[in-house]
Amino acid sequence: MKSNAELIELKDVNTNLLNLFLEPYKDDCKYLQKAYFSNSQAQKNHENQSLWVIKGDFAIPESCYISATGHFNSVEFNICYNQLFYIMIAYLLDNHLLAVMQDWDLETYKRRQLSNFLIVKFSSIFRRPINPSKFQGTLSINKSSVRGNLIILKTTCNFSDNQDGWSEGDITIAVLNSEPELNLDNSPESVSV
Repeated sequence: MKSNAELIELKDVNTNLLNLFLEPYKDDCKYLQKAYFSNSQAQKNHENQSLWVIKGDFAIPESCYISATGHFNSVEFNICYNQLFYIMIAYLLDNHLLAVMQDWDLETYKRRQLSNFLIVKFSSIFRRPINPSKFQGTLSINKSSVRGNLIILKTTCNFSDNQDGWSEGDITIAVLNSEPELNLDNSPESVSV
């Protein structure tokens, strides 16, 4: 489950990408402060597929939904994962690096960002408490595949702080590779995966 890939040649992710793809979040829920993409595209996993890695700096000054718990929790894990994932996809598309989404551009992605990305598997483990005021996250896409009209992305993620706090997770994302169909009242049809 651990994402222990050594990050080589980190490149700052453009703050315009962060601002654009974190736009759906309320201001007090924008926990991702800065992101760095690893240029280690030459890395391969055990199935000989590319391993894309992104790292992010996070801060949660105040929880957006509960009184302070004093530690990073599962809801915040999910929010931080989503933010790092959204920025990773934006970076990969902007740099034409993700073959399974080669027909997408940033405009397509922005339009489909909320409606076409579905978490189909999510598991997380909290090994040691993390201080939410300042911590880091690392996310990797370990496998990508296409099944009919779905793009499947298998990812791992971990969060840590400078006091040995640690959590990690395995998350599988299904991406609908088409525009959602509208029903008679112009709202998207529900989709089951």
